[in-house]
Amino acid sequence: MSLFGKKKEAEVKDELPPLRFPELPSQKQANMEISQNEQMAIKQAVAPAQTVAQTLPERTEALSIPIQDEEKPLFVKIDKYREVISTMNQIKSKLKDADEILAELNKIKQQEDNEIETWHSDLETIKGKLMAIDRALFEL
Repeated sequence: MSLFGKKKEAEVKDELPPLRFPELPSQKQANMEISQNEQMAIKQAVAPAQTVAQTLPERTEALSIPIQDEEKPLFVKIDKYREVISTMNQIKSKLKDADEILAELNKIKQQEDNEIETWHSDLETIKGKLMAIDRALFEL
């Protein structure tokens, strides 16, 4: 007997046997099968649930859930408030210093631009004079 032998092919049947469904009892037969004693037991089991529901008082008031459309006051500890105010003052001070530094940098940049412009104009005048001297020397 070998381990890897050919398996026997199962015969495939072309036709399946017809399905047979069990017959279900009609509604009247199902109701009749429950005896009177069983019906009374079911009624007694359900009855305590009904009495509990009947003893609870009915709520006539509707529950009102407030909608938070309006702003309510926010309570913050004094220490935290003072810390925030101090931090805000420091930020304002730093912003003022930064603004002053930027204004000073702009002033320095304007001075540099003016100096560079004067250098360009001086250089152009020197070039013009040099060209005039060069022409005068070669004309001789």
